[in-house]
Amino acid sequence: MYSRKVEGNIAKACSHNIRISVKNAKPVCKSVRGLELKRAKKFLEEVLKEKKNINGRFYSKTTREILNIISSAEKNAEFKNLDINNMYIFHISALEGTHMHRRRRKTRFGTKMKSAHLEVILKEKGSRKVAKEEIKEKKTKEQKTEQKVEKDKKVETKEPKTGQKVDTRPSDDAPFSQSEKEGIDKTREKERKKEAVQESGVGSKEEIKLKEDKTKQEVQKKEKIKSEKSKVELKEIHKGKK
Repeated sequence: MYSRKVEGNIAKACSHNIRISVKNAKPVCKSVRGLELKRAKKFLEEVLKEKKNINGRFYSKTTREILNIISSAEKNAEFKNLDINNMYIFHISALEGTHMHRRRRKTRFGTKMKSAHLEVILKEKGSRKVAKEEIKEKKTKEQKTEQKVEKDKKVETKEPKTGQKVDTRPSDDAPFSQSEKEGIDKTREKERKKEAVQESGVGSKEEIKLKEDKTKQEVQKKEKIKSEKSKVELKEIHKGKK
């Protein structure tokens, strides 16, 4: 069992109870982790030849064992028909092995023996890009769905703007009594007259008041003329009787 689960085009390799110390294996694994396969192998070979170092040391025994594991993982990738030139070290780690002691007489324990477990996972670079693209597509789809839901909510809770007319008149199909229908018709006629007045351009209240005053004055003049005529006629009638 590996300490990490990985999906995609991968190749694995592990070894148990190698006679190396975990303390020395961890810095070597850290220096190789995330590198391309060819580059990591070249680096470790140069460390073995003492051309390069890791923190001022060479770790010859541990680098040899780690190179063997990486090469076995490479062979597993070849067996799976994976592209070796496009692979990198996705995961490499060193874990503590079983505790063993040297053999001594009777019940006495000898010195502790070094042991470690190593594991390597190689992965193709293309699988990393595909995974990132899939995550981006999922995020864009989720954002689009959220935007649609917000738009639908706004349309449902949308209120009329200030100054916008709202038709509050009931429809003709609604069931009403005769008195209610007469009242509705009157209100509709009033609204239509108001709309006609506004469309004709007589929209100011002062002009409407002036027209009403003129009509009242004309009516009063007519009534005065009628009253004067009636008085004259009555006088003539009285004179004729005398």
